[in-house]
Amino acid sequence: MTTETIRMSERDELRFNELMRLSYRKVYNMAYRLAGNRSDAEDLTQDAFYRAYRSFSDYEGDRPFENWIFRIVTRLFLDLLRNRRRRVRAVSYDTPIVRDGGDDNLFFDMADQNPNPEEEILTHSFSEELQKALNSLSAEQRLLVTLADVEGVPYKEIADMLDKPVGTIRSRLHRTHKLIRHRLEQIRREGQIIPGRKRGLKLAPSL
Repeated sequence: MTTETIRMSERDELRFNELMRLSYRKVYNMAYRLAGNRSDAEDLTQDAFYRAYRSFSDYEGDRPFENWIFRIVTRLFLDLLRNRRRRVRAVSYDTPIVRDGGDDNLFFDMADQNPNPEEEILTHSFSEELQKALNSLSAEQRLLVTLADVEGVPYKEIADMLDKPVGTIRSRLHRTHKLIRHRLEQIRREGQIIPGRKRGLKLAPSL
C-alpha cells in the first residue's frame, strides 16, 4: 500500500487556509444542523476540509468556496446516512445481551443526550418552536431546509448536489415547508413553547 502525498503550492496552501478560516464556522454549523450532534458534526467538518484540501486543484474560483464545501459536506452526510441504514438493528436497551461462553450479561448504558453549551448556542439560533419542528423532520428533509433556508444555496446548486431535477427539489421543499408550518401550528396549539423568545427562520419560497 502506498501513502498518498498531497502536493500544493505555497500560494494555494495560503489560499486554502484562508478560505477554511473564513468558512469553518459555517461549515461546522451546517454539519451540526444536519447531524444533530457535536461528534458527527466535528467528523463531517474535518472530513469535508480534508477532502477539499485533497481536491483543491479541482476548485473553480468562479463560484463561492462555501457552496463547493457545502457540496462535500452534503455528500459525506448522505454517505453517513446510507452506512447507518445498513447497520441499523432493532435493539432494546432494556434487554441484556448474553456474551458467548459466559454467564455475564452485557447492558447498554444510554448516552447523555443533554446538549453542551456550544450546542445550546447553535440550537437557540432559531426560535424554540422552529427548532422543535425541524427536529421532527427526516434527515433528508432537514438537509433540504438547511441548504435552502439556512445557507441560502440556490435550488440549482442543491439539485446538482443531490443529483435531482430542480423541479423535484422545489416540490420536496414545498411539501417540507407545509409540514414545518403544520408542526409549528400543532406546537403552538399545544402550548409547548412560550412564544416570542427567539427569532424565527424565514423559509425560502418554494413555488
